[in-house]
Amino acid sequence: MCGIAGIVDRRTPRDPDALSQMLAAQRHRGPDGSGTFEDRDVGLGHCRLAVLDTSPMGRQPMSDPSGRYVCTYNGAIYNFVELRRVLERDGVRFRSTGDTEVLLAAYAAWGADCLERLNGMFAFAIYDRWSRELFCARDRLGVKPFVYVSNDQRFAFASEHKALIAAGLAARRVSPSGIYEFIGQGYVSAGGSLFEEIRSLPPGHTLHIDADRRETVREWWRPSCEPIAGRTGAEDAEVVRELLADATRLRLRSDVPVGTHLSGGLDSSAVTAAAARGGAVELATFTGAFAEPRWADERKWSRLVADGAGCRRVEIDLDVDALAEVFRRVVWHLDEPVVGPGVLPQQLVYDATARAGIKVVLAGHGGDELFGGYLRHRGLHFRQLLRHHDLRQRSAAAVELCRLAAEAGGRLTRPQTVRDADLDPGFLRSVAPEVRERARRGPGGFTSAAQLMRWDLQHYLPGLLHAEDRISMASSVESRTPLLDHRLVDFATRLPDGHHFQRGTSKPVLRHAVAPWLPRAVAHRRDKRGFPTPLERWQRQARMRDLVLDLVRPAAGRRQNSVMTVFTGEYLARPEAMTARQLWTVLLLHAWLGHLDCG
Repeated sequence: MCGIAGIVDRRTPRDPDALSQMLAAQRHRGPDGSGTFEDRDVGLGHCRLAVLDTSPMGRQPMSDPSGRYVCTYNGAIYNFVELRRVLERDGVRFRSTGDTEVLLAAYAAWGADCLERLNGMFAFAIYDRWSRELFCARDRLGVKPFVYVSNDQRFAFASEHKALIAAGLAARRVSPSGIYEFIGQGYVSAGGSLFEEIRSLPPGHTLHIDADRRETVREWWRPSCEPIAGRTGAEDAEVVRELLADATRLRLRSDVPVGTHLSGGLDSSAVTAAAARGGAVELATFTGAFAEPRWADERKWSRLVADGAGCRRVEIDLDVDALAEVFRRVVWHLDEPVVGPGVLPQQLVYDATARAGIKVVLAGHGGDELFGGYLRHRGLHFRQLLRHHDLRQRSAAAVELCRLAAEAGGRLTRPQTVRDADLDPGFLRSVAPEVRERARRGPGGFTSAAQLMRWDLQHYLPGLLHAEDRISMASSVESRTPLLDHRLVDFATRLPDGHHFQRGTSKPVLRHAVAPWLPRAVAHRRDKRGFPTPLERWQRQARMRDLVLDLVRPAAGRRQNSVMTVFTGEYLARPEAMTARQLWTVLLLHAWLGHLDCG
């Protein structure tokens, strides 16, 4: 994983220091070296985290032997060994042993069609010096970021928003509509941003700049909707087991040590077990846990998995005050607010990973989106059964819905967000009415849980991956996600709802697939929640209490970017009445906007 940057001048010559400023702002993404390439009106930059071919031959920007193509690339092409063999049979000769040169050769041989052959996470730009065209692409699910600004003067891109701002290529002006979307739904619509001038290349899209500097964005991939029929649940589980095993095998390819993040839940346990079975040597697992309250400590489960797989356990003791200490650093690295306070303990775990000398970790992201793990998925499925099936099935669905409601504390939808009544009237007037309606209404009209799962995969998951990228890169660690292998995604999104959902359990296909790898108690546990973050205990912890009161207390002399232009004073005066989700929204926005105020 690395940091990329680039500029294409349209009218105004670029600042000669712009590329170096962009790379300096992203140095944490690539502390192992940096480089630039400049050719008339085009400049490319790269800062390197050396993971594959750590020798100087892996440096970027990298040119092909002809000098025609120049590449700056962030990510990992996991099947680069297989692609290299194909290209070598066609006469291509390689100088390095990593994946960057393979990507460059694949583009030289197959053009944009090379994307279909790539198994990996990536965001890259390749400049054709002969045609003076720039080709940019982002991986299927948006694991790796690509943000850009485009206007009459220039086109510029980077891995992180802060790079564009640091070089003066984008202003700090925030988007009221983007802020409202975050408040209402926890994420910004695909391609959008909380900054007025910055956009994000959507997952599974390419961006092309031609010789006349015209810009074209195209979709190159989307999840399959064609259902798989005529298979049993056991057969599905067998396919998932084989795909996950191979996806993990590919993601163990590295020239530096690899570890896993292990919570004790199904997804991270499956990935850890697959890594141990796939030949990982001296695999280390990293688990963060709160000692208090007791429900937040899940080490008994992670220990079962790690010990059963023969891994070396590294456990990080967490407390709420430690979250307060890391809060402002996390806000700076995130670039934009994201849903969920789990990023705070996650940052502490990544810091511990880096201190242990691990540069690559495997994580369990994607399991809920692919296999129907969210309560809203399960709730929709069983509500549909109430409408369309016989009395026996309707009765069974009603019983399951009651059980799910109890599990969710009475709610089967997303947590309650901040109400419009608690938002500043002036701020509300600055948000387009259609944005307000769409964000509050949320996604709807789904006739099956499969449709909702595909929606989450394309709209909700990218926000979680944004956080995972920024938090891992803050510690200069590369995060890899075997469950998001595109082969596994294509298979899981085509399974019928009846295979994804069963009474009394969650994610049955994945659970049955990995049960042979896991201790029985872990494979069949029902009480797993997301990364437990006891934010509601803020009043009992001195540092967290000080942080909350500082961020919600009205401060004299705040400039117009202050959170006081978003929330009403009456609402901010009652932090003890906020839910954990609402408090996180206020804290994060307040800190983020305050950071912009301070420059």
